[in-house]
Amino acid sequence: MSGEIADPKMQDCPALVTIRLVSGKWKTRILWHLRNGPSGFGDLERALPGISAKMLSAHLAGLREDGLIERATERQGKVLHSIYDYSPYGRTLIPVLDAIGEWGLAHARRTT
Repeated sequence: MSGEIADPKMQDCPALVTIRLVSGKWKTRILWHLRNGPSGFGDLERALPGISAKMLSAHLAGLREDGLIERATERQGKVLHSIYDYSPYGRTLIPVLDAIGEWGLAHARRTT
């Protein structure tokens, strides 16, 4: 594998970089949902039952900070709505999520 990892704690496991970016109860679900296309905040809340608005905001901010998603604003009448979508860089993660999803399905079939 080419390239050095800046964090020496991750030198022994580059996969950990990806896992840390998408780990947690909600980040992977947010990213999985966005595979279907851009979504507004309310759409994400409805797609992720159980997530609080505060938690969703925090995870969206973190995913934006990591460069995986972007936020655009859209005016509907007098109201501005935030629309979230993958960034061009974040789209490079979709095949990785697809592979993890396929592995998860295979694992589920193996264990049931």
